Amino acid sequence: MNPLGMILALETSQRKSSVALGPISLESHCDAISCESIDTQNRLVEDVLPAVQRLCARANISRDQIGAVALNAGPGGFTGLRIAHASAQVIAESLSIPIVQISAAVVARESAVIAGSIALDQIAWVALAAKNDGCWMAKVSQSSQGNDDPEQVGVRTLEQWPVEFGEILIADEHLPAPWKARAEALDIQIVPLEPTAEAVLHVARRMLASNRSLAPKNALPVYPREAEAVRLWRERHGTP
Repeated sequence: MNPLGMILALETSQRKSSVALGPISLESHCDAISCESIDTQNRLVEDVLPAVQRLCARANISRDQIGAVALNAGPGGFTGLRIAHASAQVIAESLSIPIVQISAAVVARESAVIAGSIALDQIAWVALAAKNDGCWMAKVSQSSQGNDDPEQVGVRTLEQWPVEFGEILIADEHLPAPWKARAEALDIQIVPLEPTAEAVLHVARRMLASNRSLAPKNALPVYPREAEAVRLWRERHGTP
C-alpha cells in the first residue's frame, strides 16, 4: 500500500449517504478531504460508483492513486450496507488494495466528535436497530494507539440499560420512547445519529497506521441480529 496514496471512504449505512477522499497519511491536513453526496432517493444502487467517479474528477485524483477503501461495516440499513460492501470489493479487487471495515458505533461517535456534538474524550453509547424493547448497543471511547473497536457490543433491553451519567447516547429516530424517557430521567444527552464518510476516513487513517485492514473477500456486513430466516431454519432443522 502506498503511504502517500488516498483513502476512498464510503458511508451508505443510513438515508443520508456520502463518499470521501483523503490522504492516507495521519500527518495530512483535514482540509485535504473532499466529499460527495450520494443520491439515495431512487437509485442508490446506481449512484455509489458514479458518486466516486464525480468525486475523483472534482479532486483530480486518478484511480491508481487510491491506496485503500474504507467503509461503515454496520449495523445499518440492509440494502445500503450490501451496496457499500459490493462497491468496495469491486474497487479494491480491481486495484489490488485493502479494505478497512469500521463499526457503525465507531463511525457514529467519530461523526459526532467532528460535528462538535460531543467532546473528544467523551464516552458514547450507540443504540441502533431498535426492535420491540431491544436495541443493538455498543460503547465507544476515545481512540487510543489505533484501537478503534467498540466495547460491550450486543442487543440489550431497557432493563439492561448501560449508559451512566456523564456519558452520551447516540441514536437514530427509531429509539423507543421508553428509552428516550429513561435518558431524560437520568439527564443523559441524546445525540442524533448522523454518520459521515469524512468520519469513516478519519478512523480509517488511524487503523491503517496500525496495519489494520482486510482482503476484499473478507469484508462482510455486520448485522445486529441473526436473520429471521436463518433462525427459523435452525429451529426447524436443529442445526447449531
